[in-house]
Amino acid sequence: MKVTVFTSPNRNDIDFKKEVISSLKEAGFTIDDKNPDVVIHLGGDGTFLRSVHNYIDKLDSVKFVGLCIGTLGFFYDYQKDDLKALIEDLKVENYDISEHRILETKIDYEKKSETIYGVNEIRIENPFHTLICDVFVNGEYLETFRGNGLLACSSLGSSAYNKSLGGALLPHKMDLLELTEIVSIQNNAFNSVGSSLIFDADTHVLLKGQFTQNAVVGFDFSTSKNESPVALDIFLSNKKVKIIRRKTYSYINSIRKSFIK
Repeated sequence: MKVTVFTSPNRNDIDFKKEVISSLKEAGFTIDDKNPDVVIHLGGDGTFLRSVHNYIDKLDSVKFVGLCIGTLGFFYDYQKDDLKALIEDLKVENYDISEHRILETKIDYEKKSETIYGVNEIRIENPFHTLICDVFVNGEYLETFRGNGLLACSSLGSSAYNKSLGGALLPHKMDLLELTEIVSIQNNAFNSVGSSLIFDADTHVLLKGQFTQNAVVGFDFSTSKNESPVALDIFLSNKKVKIIRRKTYSYINSIRKSFIK
């Protein structure tokens, strides 16, 4: 089996990374950073997102598993002290694999377009002026939104920024698309749905408007560097992220550990 060990560039985990690589070699694994079968990410949930984006063009052939050494590990079944257990599970393939569709968005600008992907979420925000855009669902007009922005998340991303905005936690096993408002204007003149909307896996959400120059399109930990868009077509991609889970993994337990304990 070919494996690689991924860490975020802003983390100082060099010594532990060396230990992990050494242990993997001793167990007979081949270290391959370019074409791995398994990506072992060290850190927290932010590192998981970065590892997926780093191998975004190889998702068909790559699986992801993490050793949590960060502050929050919603996507980590193994803790730092579980290195030996992780290696043994990989050797004998004693694990489950969950597959999850990520988000894809076609962004149209005045003179060009681009496609971006989000594991957790894709959002458009304007912290300086009211963002105004028409919202269409599968081509049908829903509303004209006014506020700070809108966020679309996958089931995986429902527990991230979406939850902080009051959005619902979605079961990870279900491929769903959730649309959540970011500080919407609600008064007698202007109003919107005012709550999160959950759609099935085949839904397209189109955000269309004359966005001002301060509007920013964000995806996971990054933002688009292009000028303000005129339309965003957001949907669940055919690309899937494959996550290695321990046989003892429990979604409810993950919620409890992340948000209650």
